[in-house]
Amino acid sequence: MSERMKPILGGMVTGIIVNYLGVYYFYGPIAESAGPGTMELPRGVALVIATVFFVLFFDWANQQIRNPIKTGLIVAVSQILLVDVYYYLSGQRPLSQAAASVVVLLVSWLAVGAVYGKLMGAGSQGGD
Repeated sequence: MSERMKPILGGMVTGIIVNYLGVYYFYGPIAESAGPGTMELPRGVALVIATVFFVLFFDWANQQIRNPIKTGLIVAVSQILLVDVYYYLSGQRPLSQAAASVVVLLVSWLAVGAVYGKLMGAGSQGGD
């Protein structure tokens, strides 16, 4: 762990600086001046289209990791950390909503990983 402390701390400091500058000086002003979204697809249609992109990303990630369950867990935890943890800590999401989102993300990505792995025909290993 001691050999990882320097890169971990460096990554943390870099992440704080870049995110602070990006949110407060780039994203923040755009978000404040922007109106509501312009896409008005029904939620079901939006969910289907988004899921196509999600699973294509999952497939790409699994080609790198070669373990659909682990890939699903990585995708789920990434979403949880990026959305639920940050939104809860910043007061934008109540704990009950964050917890429900965590459950849905974990169950859905682990299910995707399990089905993907079974359909690959190699159990938990994905092929090229």
